Amino acid sequence: MKYSLITKIKSIHRYLFIPVLLTLFSIVFFLVYRNIKLTTINEFNNEQLILARTASMGISSFFTDSEADLKFLSSLEDVILVTDRSKEILQSYYNAHGAILAAITRIDSSGLIVSTYPENPSIIGTDISHQNHVKQLIKTHQPVISDVFMSAQGYLSIAYHVPVFNQSTFAGSIAILIPMHELGNQYLGKIKTRGTGQTWLLSENGTEIYCSVKEHTGRTFAANNQHQELAEQLMTTITRDSSGVVKSYHSADTTYGEAVIEEQYVTFYRTELGNTYWTILISSREADIFNALTRFRNHSFIAFFLLLLALAFYFYSLAKVRNVLKVEKKRRQAELTLQKNEEKFRKLFEDHSAIKLLIDPETSRIVDANKSAIQFYGWTREELQNMTINEINTLADEDIKKEFANLKEKGSIRFEFRHRLKNNEIRDVEVFSSRVEIDNKIVFHSVIHDITQRKKTDKALIVAKEQAEESNRLKTAFLQNMSHEIRTPMNAIIGFSSLLPHSYNNKEQLLQYSDIINQSSNNLLGIIDDILEIAKIESGQLPLFKESFSLNELFTELKTFFKEYQRQLNKSHVQFDLKPCSCQLDTIVTDKGKLRQILINLISNAFKFTNEGTIEVGCTVNKDTIQFYVRDTGIGIAADKQQAIFERFTQLHTDKKKQYGGTGLGLSIVKGLLDLMGGTITLESVQRNGTNGESGGTAFYFNIPYQKAAENTAKTTTTINEKEYQFNNETILLVEDNLANTRLIEKMLADTGLKLLCTEFGEEAVDIACTKLPTLVLMDIGLPDISGYEAAQKIKSAAPGIKIIAQTAYVSNDDKEKAFEAGCDDFVGKPLSREQLLAVIKKHLNSNN
Repeated sequence: MKYSLITKIKSIHRYLFIPVLLTLFSIVFFLVYRNIKLTTINEFNNEQLILARTASMGISSFFTDSEADLKFLSSLEDVILVTDRSKEILQSYYNAHGAILAAITRIDSSGLIVSTYPENPSIIGTDISHQNHVKQLIKTHQPVISDVFMSAQGYLSIAYHVPVFNQSTFAGSIAILIPMHELGNQYLGKIKTRGTGQTWLLSENGTEIYCSVKEHTGRTFAANNQHQELAEQLMTTITRDSSGVVKSYHSADTTYGEAVIEEQYVTFYRTELGNTYWTILISSREADIFNALTRFRNHSFIAFFLLLLALAFYFYSLAKVRNVLKVEKKRRQAELTLQKNEEKFRKLFEDHSAIKLLIDPETSRIVDANKSAIQFYGWTREELQNMTINEINTLADEDIKKEFANLKEKGSIRFEFRHRLKNNEIRDVEVFSSRVEIDNKIVFHSVIHDITQRKKTDKALIVAKEQAEESNRLKTAFLQNMSHEIRTPMNAIIGFSSLLPHSYNNKEQLLQYSDIINQSSNNLLGIIDDILEIAKIESGQLPLFKESFSLNELFTELKTFFKEYQRQLNKSHVQFDLKPCSCQLDTIVTDKGKLRQILINLISNAFKFTNEGTIEVGCTVNKDTIQFYVRDTGIGIAADKQQAIFERFTQLHTDKKKQYGGTGLGLSIVKGLLDLMGGTITLESVQRNGTNGESGGTAFYFNIPYQKAAENTAKTTTTINEKEYQFNNETILLVEDNLANTRLIEKMLADTGLKLLCTEFGEEAVDIACTKLPTLVLMDIGLPDISGYEAAQKIKSAAPGIKIIAQTAYVSNDDKEKAFEAGCDDFVGKPLSREQLLAVIKKHLNSNN
């Protein structure tokens, strides 16, 4: 009994050993873990502050270097005087720093942009003196960093200005435009944070000007974090302290790839930048900070667990009687595990959805194939096992041997092949092969994926890319041609205008120069009209105005117009035949202006490409449509380009040696107008063959809906004798805010017996009209105080008998409707001709009389 008691005591002692050991281990582990956690937090704070300080030094260094570079450039005489060489200097500086700069600009002392690179002619001469940082520069003559602003390209940017002095006189500034995402990527994007940590940059007012979460950029930090209390406290701390580490809220990525706002450790560091400051912030989740500590804890638990296992095994091994049984049990378990693994591999191989083959590397024979392979290739398992991979793979036998040798050397590899199926169909496949050992023999385990559709998609993407590149090429050719077509008449206008003073006493030359200037101006106006028309068509802002009119009257107008057009082109020898319409077609209802423009574009196109022969125009009716045609005997159009000529940015001749002018928009406008009117257009063409002398020619046919007008509804035109413009000292009020236009109208109305009153303000025009009661008012629309519409309404309310004629550069149909709704009696669009202006004045003065 004594022995039994001692045995029990020993057993109790043995059983209590493990709980006591576990308790001691837990206490020691807790103390060590808490100490390591505090140390980890301190090290993390120091690490993050070092990272933020390093990034701050980089940003400060960038602005310091940029200021030094810009001060050097500002000291160069070419930059000070803005010579032609200054453009090369700006280009050289941009090329050296283009990776982080968007532009470098030279501004004069009044705030006007005088030079920029990359070159952008549209902003040269732009006044930016109203911008706060430019005001500060002009006032202090010191370097200035602008507030962050949204650029025209759609990203946040800043401008850094350094003053330029001509000796001691302020001569403006030289500035660089810096995209914030480029600056942020350069100095913050390379910071390696822990885990899912993020870096971002705040401006002085708390706006996130750089952040890896794109949706946050441009918004305040507090707004991005839903004005959480900790976020507001962080902003207060940043305002008070220059650096530190606090807990706050910020966006973090979850394991599911979604961004959520959660509490994080945030390190901040202020960067002073001249007239402002930015704050660098680095966030880290607590899990990322204590990642290593967590691993230490888990490893400790594992070690302790292993220790317990060792102790358990020790006590278990004391039972010598059960030792043999334990070994035997392990052996049986190992056999069972091996059997299960073999069954799992067989099941995984056989039932896997991927195509799988086992191949003998020595003979290339297919050892086995799974169900997916049988279904894909079309052969039975027995047929595949009697085949070699060479019978499936389209590669040559030698190439297959080389790939096998490569696989033997590397152990696993990826291929792209073309495999032949039983029905002789060829499929693109992606093969992942690796060496495996089965029954003590090495075989190649190949997993095969059908990528035929992906290959087709890749080819389609390549075709789409080529089409996009072709579209860009056509746009570039169009812009180059547009520049040529605008500069050509401008050259004549500016050139002959400068020659007028030198030919003052030569009336014949004055008339010749005046005719050339007038013709070139009309050409330039036509180009501008084409550009505006195509813009309206593309934006869907072109309304349809149907009216009743006579087709024969329209054809008569066109015949008169093109008679003068032929003379200007020196093509009077080309026979122009415009056939009149039959009686039943004479009066129709449609948009006359758009029909007239379609016919003018097509006939002008015919004259452009016809140097001899005839041009014929006419129309026929077919039930509910009218078909118009324009035929010529010109050079013709190649068959492969007959559809492309109706597309935007497309011209028949785009080479630099072309002999035909034009913007290339005429037929695009025709197609757009016909789409708007519910019509269609087709063409037939034979291209001229200069080798064998075969003639060419083109015929355009277009249809529009036919709507016959009611009897006696056609508009009639009142004809006024335009050569007699003498009046009886009537008073006219001219409201015009442009001095040049005022002088032009004064000259047009000189020696006509009219008394002219002038003002540039709408309110003053109302006062003059109410007190002096002029017979007629010529009203501009865009005035500096109130609009011409509002001024016309006030005059009509006070003096309904005064005639008001709107004379403006706003010439769309919507603008005309607004003018008439405001009370205007008539409308003339700029540019004005003397005959046009005097005719409309006489019309309304006669009606008053």
